[in-house]
Amino acid sequence: MFCNNKQSDPAERRSREIERELEYDAKIQSEYKKLLLLGTGEVGKTTIIKQMKIIHINGFTEDERKEKVPFIKQNIHESIYQIVKHMDLLSPPVLLADETNNRSSVEFIMKIGPKEPDNFTNEYFDHVKGLWADSGVKECFNRSNEYQLIDSAEHFLNQIDVIRESSYVPNTQDILFCRIMTTSISKIQFEMNVSKKYGGGVAKFWMYDVGGQRGHQKKWISVFEGIHAVLFLIAASDFDQTLREDEKKNRLKESLEIFENIYWGRYLRQAGMIVFLNKQDILQRKIENGKRIDKYFPDYKTYKPTAKEGNPGSEYEKAKLFMRQKLIDITKKKPDPELLYVAGFTMEQEIEDRDIYVHFTVATDTNNIKKVFDSIHDIILKQNLSSAVF
Repeated sequence: MFCNNKQSDPAERRSREIERELEYDAKIQSEYKKLLLLGTGEVGKTTIIKQMKIIHINGFTEDERKEKVPFIKQNIHESIYQIVKHMDLLSPPVLLADETNNRSSVEFIMKIGPKEPDNFTNEYFDHVKGLWADSGVKECFNRSNEYQLIDSAEHFLNQIDVIRESSYVPNTQDILFCRIMTTSISKIQFEMNVSKKYGGGVAKFWMYDVGGQRGHQKKWISVFEGIHAVLFLIAASDFDQTLREDEKKNRLKESLEIFENIYWGRYLRQAGMIVFLNKQDILQRKIENGKRIDKYFPDYKTYKPTAKEGNPGSEYEKAKLFMRQKLIDITKKKPDPELLYVAGFTMEQEIEDRDIYVHFTVATDTNNIKKVFDSIHDIILKQNLSSAVF
């Protein structure tokens, strides 16, 4: 007699195994709060990932630190090359202060080209050190909003004598400043203790980082599903800079436009919206050095923050509050109702308002990010308890 024993069917067994795996994956995923870092290029998203590793995991091992050395040296070369290249290209151009001693160093760097050398010799570092000491080179550096220069330039060029040593191992601050372009999606997993007022225990997080340049933004949608909160980063100091990929487009304006698309778009409406107005240290330095926001945002002239919001006599305070107001204004620009097609009928559906939480941040400052993230942690847990997001 033939017996139809399903237990012996390999395909059936594999099917049940897959079902169990999917159920397990779903259970695991339900235990994690998913955070998505969004923003244009060079706003500090990867630096936030690094900070999570420092604050909530065990930081960086000795091997991980040593792995960053080639990238730090690449950052040095990219920085000095871009600075000396643009001395003649700016209008008006910038002259070397010590033409006699440093012209040969300019020629040495320009001969290497934009790609870093195979070997970073003592001769190479001597040329870089001499150039960085030249006041003409510093003047060109101070005009870096007129061309493309990574924010870590000054940090690493100030440490030439340390980095050139064969025994050099990057410290935590060096790792935070190290610039490596993000071209793929990365994820970090960490845990935080939950205070008793939210039930105690441990909250588990997955944080995703995606590339910010225009060519990488099409990848964003692949990680939208199941996101509990968006951390949207904007470099506040970008108000006088243009995009690498489009030098006619103001960086801050691009960030605000993308934020508007994300805020009112349909894909992340159920996610909490948290904004980091990042690089406050650079913004403050620019304002104190006389950079004017109204040159790029004419409505800044008529903006007047209240005394309750901040110090009305501080130009820096006014600048950061102006940018926050720009975000608030976006949340008030409600689009027309959406058209829904249900069972052959057309219906209009209003798009609901939602809160945003704006923080002023310095991504390279671990204490600042820890304090801000503790606040974010509370926001996410409150939303979880009220079922507003989760």
